[in-house]
Amino acid sequence: MLDKIDKIWIGLLTGLFIPFLCFFCYWLFLHNQLNFPAGLIRYLRGGNMLQEISMLCVLVNLVVFYLLLNKKAYDISKGIMYATFAYVGLILYISLL
Repeated sequence: MLDKIDKIWIGLLTGLFIPFLCFFCYWLFLHNQLNFPAGLIRYLRGGNMLQEISMLCVLVNLVVFYLLLNKKAYDISKGIMYATFAYVGLILYISLL
């Protein structure tokens, strides 16, 4: 089943989408009174929580990576790791601002 979709670019797109979906769910369930995304980012920056929430969203990527690695979908896992490294670079950039 996973043989047909076991491609690095699918993993990369999945890895880029999952943290955004996690960030959206965080807003939807906890802070839906704020504008998305500008109001939420302003609120998180004011409380110095943007870095922590970003790391939490990327952590979900690692859970998906682990599950796909157990299913022996190695190319999708590679793509998810590439996206995770890109997000880690973004978090480092955020923390240095």
